[in-house]
Amino acid sequence: MTKQLKARDVLSQAEADGILALSALNKLEKKRDIRKIFYIGKFKITFHRGDKNSMWGRFGGGWQWKLGFQASKSTLLLNCLVFSLMIYKEVTQVAEA
Repeated sequence: MTKQLKARDVLSQAEADGILALSALNKLEKKRDIRKIFYIGKFKITFHRGDKNSMWGRFGGGWQWKLGFQASKSTLLLNCLVFSLMIYKEVTQVAEA
């Protein structure tokens, strides 16, 4: 039998209240994110630039700057300090008769 972990078991009341307050303020905050999607052939390119004044940071989790790349079989994610590009190769599935 597994025990379910609940927030009250891990966080103090002050920490839980702080997280709820940040979430509420984030809803009130005007988002100035830019998200654009482009298609070039079979490639889908997503551009994202977060707001530098966001409480959670441009990239979430408090991160304002991010530099590097991540790659998988069909996706390339480029983090270019203040914005990110995701290049995804769309795979078409062939229907079997």
